[in-house]
Amino acid sequence: MVKDRNHQKVDIPRLVIGAPASGSGKTTFSMGLMAAFCRQGFKVQPFKVGPDYIDPAFHTAITGRNSINLDSWMLSDTYIKEMFERYAQEADLSIVEGVMGLYDGYGDDPLKGSTAGIAGLLQAPVILVMTVDAMAASAAAVVYGLKEFGRVNVAGVVINKASSYNHYLMVKRGIEKYTGVKVVGYLPKTGNIQLKSRHLGLVQSSETENLSGIIDSLADLIKENVNLEMILAMAREAPQWEASSKGDMSNHYGSCNFLREKYPSRGPKIAVAWDHAFSFYYYENLEILKGLGADLAFFSPMRDEVLPEDINGLYIGGGYPEVFAKELSANISLMQDIREKADKGLPIYAECGGYMYLNKCFKNEEGEVYPFVGIFDGEAVMTKRLQNFGYLELEGLKNTLLFKKGERIRAHEFHKSLVLRNDDDYCIMGEKKVNEETVRWQCGRKYKNVFGMYPHIYFPANLNFALNFVKTCQGTVL
Repeated sequence: MVKDRNHQKVDIPRLVIGAPASGSGKTTFSMGLMAAFCRQGFKVQPFKVGPDYIDPAFHTAITGRNSINLDSWMLSDTYIKEMFERYAQEADLSIVEGVMGLYDGYGDDPLKGSTAGIAGLLQAPVILVMTVDAMAASAAAVVYGLKEFGRVNVAGVVINKASSYNHYLMVKRGIEKYTGVKVVGYLPKTGNIQLKSRHLGLVQSSETENLSGIIDSLADLIKENVNLEMILAMAREAPQWEASSKGDMSNHYGSCNFLREKYPSRGPKIAVAWDHAFSFYYYENLEILKGLGADLAFFSPMRDEVLPEDINGLYIGGGYPEVFAKELSANISLMQDIREKADKGLPIYAECGGYMYLNKCFKNEEGEVYPFVGIFDGEAVMTKRLQNFGYLELEGLKNTLLFKKGERIRAHEFHKSLVLRNDDDYCIMGEKKVNEETVRWQCGRKYKNVFGMYPHIYFPANLNFALNFVKTCQGTVL
């Protein structure tokens, strides 16, 4: 980031990678582009639009810099811009991978929670990745429509799945002739680069075999078939960035310092579950906990026999407990340690996969049953479709270690499992819009200082929730 003489506007080269629809090749191209620029010695700062954990982990593995989620439905515009600036200012280039189609986000609003919304907010040029199999001049119509619909700065196009090089050239001529948008390259069909998938997306980066080899192959693919110089020029042509007045994220990140001053005490030690089974955490959630003074101690529910020593709280995020149920259920000593500490009042927050883990068992589709922690008496089971998929708002029905009764926060859900429970002692209410109608349901469970639920929350959406958690871990009863 280069400052001008007045130190008010700065140069932040930046790009957003979008597409007409999911499955167009955004992730492959984004990963390859990051790898190619990193290979050239650039410091690349990755970002991801929307609620996603798997793609950011790949970004981080490629760039060596933590990928940050930008969500224009869960977060305010001011927070997003300050967060973007905070992480982009030390990088040579910022690359933002989009989500779904360019204008897909919250309901039918084309700019809320969408790639286009983030691109507009950041004033960032968009590179469209689009598949053109079985298309010719219609590809130009698609690009024209996406460019004009929301007045997004579509600066370039990358062609994916052309049937031949001649097909690529024909599509390229049509797009450039009828839209004025440059085609900067293409992704040839190749069987050498494959990322495996499972029911919630790609297999995690930590599980991917030969990840470094795949990254190298992606960098080669992009270098050989995409005009990197043209893309870099587009990123550098982004409007100068209006820097925050103090340059220290005073409006929001400074809130953590304010809260620490308001509630001074030695920060709690919070254990955080982290391994193949549990790795779905927003980086910012962990950073905000640390900003509030918490000391984070990472451990593995699959391998460690007991929790870390002298902890004041436990955080179990989402992940794939259903995939690693055998390994988790075999670690009897750790599950016993968690139950005993829960009975003694240890604050425990578990979401989605972590919530599944705190129930009595998991039954897979073959009918095999694996015992889990057993703080709650429910049975986690897999279904064939997504449950409560998408954005929602949550309201506390009673006080828990996260919610004060009546407090609200925006969240999201993305899971194919259900917890079959024998009670209706719910802690929170979920609410979402479905075809202009408001749908409400109750969810969440509580036991002493333990709280579990399926929805994922992003602490930047409401810092009070992080504060509630930290205060509970410090011994304050809500």
